[in-house]
Amino acid sequence: MSVKLDDQFIALLSGARFNYNKPEESDVTVEDIASALSNVCRFSGHLPRFYSVAQHLVNTSRIVSDDQAFTALMHDTAEAFTNDLPTPLKWALPIFKELEVSIESAMGKRFGFQYPYPKEVKDADTIMLILEKFHVKGDNSVWPNYEEWTKRKVSKYLPLVDLNSWQPIRAKREFLERFDELRRAEEMKKLGYEELKRETEAGIPETELLSTRVA
Repeated sequence: MSVKLDDQFIALLSGARFNYNKPEESDVTVEDIASALSNVCRFSGHLPRFYSVAQHLVNTSRIVSDDQAFTALMHDTAEAFTNDLPTPLKWALPIFKELEVSIESAMGKRFGFQYPYPKEVKDADTIMLILEKFHVKGDNSVWPNYEEWTKRKVSKYLPLVDLNSWQPIRAKREFLERFDELRRAEEMKKLGYEELKRETEAGIPETELLSTRVA
């Protein structure tokens, strides 16, 4: 039996189909992403207790600036369709990296987050990795390529995150609530920009605009 690559898909919880060869054409919902990521364990499950990708994303969104929080929350959406593969395995499979880029790019366009990811989000992802390494995995060894990331260096972020285990139901809820919160903030920011642009084009002096907003 011959198999057409374009026919290869998975059925999502919403009933939508996700096509790995055409991720941009898939009708993915944020509920699909939250459901999957709340059930996917970080570190490929090699942990003493459950800690989901969804929880990782919520935590990452808490340690970046407001401007980058939404992108930080969404930066691992590809794992809703690929699971959480160890980084060394990803680099050993070049075709997987191509697939991951394709999915993340498509999800960025669909949900409106920044891709490629800015440096702040990449750094926050690394900080969370190291925090989770020490405080969730309980691993105090030194990893290659992460020698500079000591427990002391990342400890200042501990008060901002929650590393206690969230079971999938809570992880999904927390992810969706954070998504709604940050999506509204993004929309309000966009509306504010568009309003400022209209008023500027109408010839209202910038000093008058600023005084109106302060009032």
